[in-house]
Amino acid sequence: AGVGRTEPPLNPGRFTATVVRTSREVSTQQAATVLNVSRPTVVKLIDDGVLTSRKVGSHRRITLADLLAYRDDMIARRRAVLDQMSRDAEELGLYD
Repeated sequence: AGVGRTEPPLNPGRFTATVVRTSREVSTQQAATVLNVSRPTVVKLIDDGVLTSRKVGSHRRITLADLLAYRDDMIARRRAVLDQMSRDAEELGLYD
């Protein structure tokens, strides 16, 4: 009965999402793109021990999970600093 039958879309006319399987590791250039920084900055983060990586030949690979965790932490720290700056400016009456 159900063989060869096509089901209608769940939400006709609505946005859909596509799930794509991606690599669990990224290159330093791909990491730089995700972080919106230069590739040498990513290399420096690796050399300073901020990001972990492994070598594949002469290339460095960063786990996607580590990269996204670093990105999320960086965003949270930036947001906290900006919130503090706003509070300081408000206390000083700079918004009046």
